[in-house]
Amino acid sequence: MVLPLMSRHKAAFNPLSYAVWYEYSAGMNRPLHAAIDARTARGELLDDAAVQELFDQYVAMRDIESTAKLRVRIQEVVDEVGSATTAASVEVGRYNTGLGSAQQKLQQAHDPQAVASLIDGLMGDTSRVLERTTQLEQDLKATAQEARRLGLELETARGQAQTDPLTGLLNRRGLEVDVAGHHPNGLPRGVLMLVDIEHLETLAAQYGHLLADRAIAAVAQIVVSTAGITARVARLASGEFGVLLSGTSPQVAMEQAARIRTAVEKCRIRRQDSEAPVESVSVAIGIAPLTEGDALDAALRRAELALREAHAGGASRIAVSSS
Repeated sequence: MVLPLMSRHKAAFNPLSYAVWYEYSAGMNRPLHAAIDARTARGELLDDAAVQELFDQYVAMRDIESTAKLRVRIQEVVDEVGSATTAASVEVGRYNTGLGSAQQKLQQAHDPQAVASLIDGLMGDTSRVLERTTQLEQDLKATAQEARRLGLELETARGQAQTDPLTGLLNRRGLEVDVAGHHPNGLPRGVLMLVDIEHLETLAAQYGHLLADRAIAAVAQIVVSTAGITARVARLASGEFGVLLSGTSPQVAMEQAARIRTAVEKCRIRRQDSEAPVESVSVAIGIAPLTEGDALDAALRRAELALREAHAGGASRIAVSSS
């Protein structure tokens, strides 16, 4: 059911696109279903950007809501532990009171039968306290396991909402969260680079979306390996990657961009049906210098202008924003 629907549109055959159309076909996401029906009723063919928008709004946001529910469940687990501890504490308090009363009675008792009765009572109280504390220990172990499970599920949900499924890189939301966490007062001095695969739609039309996806994944690996371990790399659009280079000058960024461009041009993507390599893939790169405290959105706009300039200058160009 999913694949024929996907084939009618322009978007690539990748996990993100499949997720959108799967939830549409399965009828498990009514808001998504309504949004797609509204677009197709207007005769709109969904491209990668449209699928990304639908995924972000109707799939990823649902994952974020699931995360919120997980947080509520974690709080419930904490409350359950508190209730079990309180009940055990009450039982121990009663036991202490009983011990004090029994001590006074033992001091006054001279009848062996009365002493035996007091001892029987103490043994019963001790047994109840032991039972309560054993139950508390079991409850604590169970809730600890539940808390660990919920924590793992929470991390998984957070990761899925912020990660691009094709490349494993951060997506746009993931980059925003990462920047906000590491640079709450704005971006550091450095460079923001946009690397965009040229003629990706032509490549997909000529060789198929699966090969286009292989090209995207290959370029992603090149960008990550060439940019360095301190760079933050995210897939922002179909064939567009953002690279945040803290403390890097525009001159050094130009050198890194040139290395990325050369590595991509040397890369050969092979067709799965014949193993024959396709024509070389190329990228255009836009660079925006950053000043201390820059906002991410503003930096992305400047880098996008530089990228447009690179595209306009011809194949495989690099441009630096002047503003």
